[in-house]
Amino acid sequence: MISVKNLKFTYLNSKKLSLKIDSLQAAKGECLVLCGKSGSGKTTFARLLNGLVPEYYQGKLEGDIQVVGMQPGQNSVEEMSQKIASVFQNPATQFFHRKVEHELVFPCENQGIAQADIQSRLKQTTELFNLEQLLNYDLLNASGGEQQRVAIATANMQNPQLLILDEPSANLDQTSVERLKSHLKALKALGVTIVIAEHRLDFLKDLGDTYLYFENGEVTHTWSRKEWLALSEDKRHQLGLRGGKNLSFASQTLPEAPAQDSLQVHELTLTAGKKSLGAISHLAFPAGKIIAILGQNGLGKSSFAKLLSGLNKSNGIISLAGRSLSEKERLKETAYVMQEISLQLFSDSVKKELLLGNQTKKDYQKIAENLGLRDLLQRHPLSLSGGEQQRVLIGNALLSDKKIFIFDEPTSGLDYEHMLAVGKLLQELKAAGKIVLVITHDKELVTTVCDYQLDFAKYISNE
Repeated sequence: MISVKNLKFTYLNSKKLSLKIDSLQAAKGECLVLCGKSGSGKTTFARLLNGLVPEYYQGKLEGDIQVVGMQPGQNSVEEMSQKIASVFQNPATQFFHRKVEHELVFPCENQGIAQADIQSRLKQTTELFNLEQLLNYDLLNASGGEQQRVAIATANMQNPQLLILDEPSANLDQTSVERLKSHLKALKALGVTIVIAEHRLDFLKDLGDTYLYFENGEVTHTWSRKEWLALSEDKRHQLGLRGGKNLSFASQTLPEAPAQDSLQVHELTLTAGKKSLGAISHLAFPAGKIIAILGQNGLGKSSFAKLLSGLNKSNGIISLAGRSLSEKERLKETAYVMQEISLQLFSDSVKKELLLGNQTKKDYQKIAENLGLRDLLQRHPLSLSGGEQQRVLIGNALLSDKKIFIFDEPTSGLDYEHMLAVGKLLQELKAAGKIVLVITHDKELVTTVCDYQLDFAKYISNE
């Protein structure tokens, strides 16, 4: 299914070897897990398997690589897509249609498959992924978990022999993660070979067959499932990998905060498109604390963040230090890092992106150093891995010196080391008396740095 020998790849205009693999084999129905620190080569290898390297991401490719009987660089991406399907970290970036049903059938229509066959596949896929209630849904209003489910279902519509997933659990709640695992198990049972690049490894413990550890573009460790499960927590952390502890959230009630020292919300209505998600009568976020906003996908957490930051109009009252803020004022006072990473990158270098919209250049080198970006300052942001792009956006927000900081899944795509680095910077914002809100499903981040864990569902009324 996958055979690699003496592989070397270097990106165009780069002197550094990006990928070097001496030998690798994967059989039909096997699940390969790609792990390692951010920027270690996982994404490049995934791009090679689906042909994006070297056709789209150009460079010098050497060695022999066979993927489902085809060769990247010899066979086109179009040819390889007949047998290989990919699901990116942010599924929204690969959608072509707004309606779920239209998105599901699009790849098959694009390949000229007969309508009768398409409808048969649609019926089977809809049942397998429990999409009956979502077929007419607008993907722009879908939650991260729903978008992920549709993306994997769309890939399944192609009857792929190989499925490649990049950080599939990054923005999912625990229920959605369990559903994802169930879907992947079903596909594996059908004989689909699965390759997953992932940092949240605990959910893969009974799914992954072989674990490949990438370091500076090379596979330096290979573990069987049994060997992987035998690794201690300390050993995983030494390798920069997320742990396997069974952590849990603990919902807490926020303390009363005086108006002059907090961000306050009154009578706020949450919507997703035309769909009402409920209302919040009152919430107060104290300054100088890190508050985790928790809850399942589709609850309205991101919609809430967009209201607070002024990206969406509010029909309630949002006040800072006792003064009601307009949309324009909220935009001015708030640094907001959204889930949709690539939609927020505008510059042609990491340095320019860090400084974008910031009046002062002070401290940018310190921030870059702390976030592991020092050697990437001249790179184009879109050439980076998802985890590296995430750190660039966080760095830009930190340099803005706003009063309110909202981070939506800030550690998605981050390894253990960089998760801790982000946590340290959040604590610096806390020490500076900022209002810090973190929307997350990352249990390690929450238990490490957050002062309060807010169960968002408890504050929403549907009456």
